[in-house]
Amino acid sequence: MPSFWNDEPILQDQLKQVSHTIEHTVSTAHGFIRPILLDHVQGVGKMLRPALVLITSQLGDHEVAEDAIRVGSIIELIHLASLVHDDILDSASQRRGKSTIYAKLGAKQAVLAGDFLLAKALLLTSGKERGMDSRVVSAALSRLCESELDQDAGVGNFFISVPTYLRRIAGKTASLFALSCYGGAALQEGPAIQTMRCHRIGYCMGMAFQIQDDILDYSGSSATLGKATGNDLKCGIPTLPLLYALNEERSRGSAELATLLSQASMPLKGRSVKRALELVHALGGVQKAQNLAESYQKRALKDIENLENAEVRRQLLHLFAKLSGRSL
Repeated sequence: MPSFWNDEPILQDQLKQVSHTIEHTVSTAHGFIRPILLDHVQGVGKMLRPALVLITSQLGDHEVAEDAIRVGSIIELIHLASLVHDDILDSASQRRGKSTIYAKLGAKQAVLAGDFLLAKALLLTSGKERGMDSRVVSAALSRLCESELDQDAGVGNFFISVPTYLRRIAGKTASLFALSCYGGAALQEGPAIQTMRCHRIGYCMGMAFQIQDDILDYSGSSATLGKATGNDLKCGIPTLPLLYALNEERSRGSAELATLLSQASMPLKGRSVKRALELVHALGGVQKAQNLAESYQKRALKDIENLENAEVRRQLLHLFAKLSGRSL
């Protein structure tokens, strides 16, 4: 369990139960894949998605801890499966300083490993959770897969629009954050406006989270990220700092960055990646992306302040404060 939650002992204990549920579920795998999958699910990050389920499940008087742990486990399994598939698309050899399933098994078996995790996530959905059933989970999963397919089909095309990028990350990341907050609140079967507000909080938090993650690919360090910086550029994936930089360059009537990207072959070579990173910073792409991330944060914070439960407000605001300086 990551030390990230040391100052929230009750929540940390519940997240341990989520981890145990996931490990027990994965332990049913057979043969050589079992220890590889267990290593993958035990190498979790901050477990933000199940934490959001657990926090928002307190917005009512029903005792829903058991269901909240199950729903949190479902969403985290979907997230862990998406990481396996992400690593295949990115040809990533490491994640959080550890070898990826893709690096260990190759693309074909890694795809099947990710699919196995998705299947186990859906099997955990009992259909009896208050306000939460497999149709809701499947809708979020479908959106996630559509966004991943869209991104994969466009690899090497750096010249997409900002709205196209935002749609991609809405499906890829924000959909699971929104599902997490919605799922926790829905377990209480409270007022519809409260459930909708929680969904909006998760969506805005997820958008801010993904934009910040994309910024870190330009501004972070390999040591803190557990993966190489500039990896999105190298793999032909356009993210917000780059798109803003290209727009700024176009408005100035110059074209060094656009020319570099249009003439480069995939994967992008080290020298080209380095120069592109320099240009994105010089053109203000990173700062402008940070500004948009902060605007999503402000929208989420406004909704959090309108929640009636003081403990839920405290936990969500505390989480925001800790994430503000994150380095994933």
